[in-house]
Amino acid sequence: MTSKEQLRKIAIYCDSYNLKEEDTLNITSNVYEEKYESCENCSHFTKDGKCDIDLIDKVLSSLAMELDLKR
Repeated sequence: MTSKEQLRKIAIYCDSYNLKEEDTLNITSNVYEEKYESCENCSHFTKDGKCDIDLIDKVLSSLAMELDLKR
């Protein structure tokens, strides 16, 4: 399961991040989450909590490799 913090980092580095239209944002989400880029606010993020273009694992892997190179 991907954490909320990971979903935010993925959105920052994902070339396909596309903010949902205002009227499609979840009305129950709090203001804090809507202020920041996050997979949860992306048009590719499904109700099942998955990326419909399957980029979550790819972006996470790229971030992990980048961190390893910095060590």
